[in-house]
Amino acid sequence: MASLEDKVIVLTGASQGLGAVMARGFAAAGARLVLAARSADKLAALAKDLGSNARVIVVPCDVTKDADRQTLVTRARAEFGRIDVLVNNAALEELGHYAEQDPAMLERIIATNLLAPMLLSRAVLPVMLAEGRGHIVNIASLAGRTGMPFGAAYSGSKGGLAEWSISLAAELRGTGVAVSVICPGFVDDTGMFSRKEAAAPRSIGASKPQDVMHAIMQVLHRPRVEVIVNPKPVRLLMALKALSPEAALAVGRRLGLVDFLRRIATHKG
Repeated sequence: MASLEDKVIVLTGASQGLGAVMARGFAAAGARLVLAARSADKLAALAKDLGSNARVIVVPCDVTKDADRQTLVTRARAEFGRIDVLVNNAALEELGHYAEQDPAMLERIIATNLLAPMLLSRAVLPVMLAEGRGHIVNIASLAGRTGMPFGAAYSGSKGGLAEWSISLAAELRGTGVAVSVICPGFVDDTGMFSRKEAAAPRSIGASKPQDVMHAIMQVLHRPRVEVIVNPKPVRLLMALKALSPEAALAVGRRLGLVDFLRRIATHKG
């Protein structure tokens, strides 16, 4: 996708955090935006912040609900005539001791982080395939590629999203429809890092939200199946995990990662 000028982008989880950064970046690049999130007030504020020149509609919705997903797709096509890019960004994150987590919350994490992107992609794919063009970008996490103690449900959901993305990308090769998965590590000012007392271990580091946005823009200009966003190299850790999860966990302990996550999980209140 050579340029985002006039491209129609549907963005979920748009109202805050990484989603708001993405919305601003896409608007600056000239895209036409369909912004989705559960908070109507935050979406309206973001749309106003984008300025009068931005071509944007807001669709308050819960992506875990089928009727809301269908409304989102219908509104996007009714307003702009097509969907060029779907960015599945909406997510729930909760760190905690797994045996103490609310089962209902576990279901919401899986429904939001994994099932919703799969089903929303399923809703837009037939038209994309018929037109022979389009791009689905899924925002997963490094936690889904390496495993994250005290974030087992989140890691499981993001790991599923990453592997599903890679599988779907292989299936759609040659159709004109691309699938990419972006896997950020820790990101400043989002999720757990919205709390000032939470600082990632220096051995792992944390990226800026703009780093994630840059990775998304890169795959939209030159499609890649998977992009890792992290200030420190982690591919070796991922390779080590494939060979020996026990060894990878031992490295994580030495880097201070496990203790860091335990502290966040224990003192999350």
